Amino acid sequence: MAEYDIAFGKRLSETAHMVANQGLAELDAQRTVLYLSLLSTEITLKAMLEHAGMSVAHTHRLADLISDLGQCEVEIEIVPGSKRHVSASRIRAIPLNHGIAQSTVGNVIDAESQGASKYPTEVRYGEILKHFPAEVVAQMAAEVSIFAHEHWNDIRK
Repeated sequence: MAEYDIAFGKRLSETAHMVANQGLAELDAQRTVLYLSLLSTEITLKAMLEHAGMSVAHTHRLADLISDLGQCEVEIEIVPGSKRHVSASRIRAIPLNHGIAQSTVGNVIDAESQGASKYPTEVRYGEILKHFPAEVVAQMAAEVSIFAHEHWNDIRK
């Protein structure tokens, strides 16, 4: 039986969006959305790794998990009717939009190494919260979930 479940990851992402839709003016709302979104991403990445047959590190470090995912392949359609396996690291390039600003899943994942609050502890505790806007991190969790569902049947090591 699988330890990690993409359906649970998706539900966490949906819950983060529900909280975000209620408003993000308060710090506790931002923390909640960030935490649920990052947890969603962690669970979903671990589920994909597990499903691909990779050993799953017992870590919360999303950068390590996404790096491990880069050792896997997913199938994409290059041209109509022609499919090919490519590195699952392509997940890093998925675009995220916030107003006129654009980022990527990889940028959000790498934010900790550039001074963002560390997940999970610094996202949950402390007076200062430094991260991408909660809406962007929630969007990332949704995109990671979509990627997982699209490639669930073709991900491999």
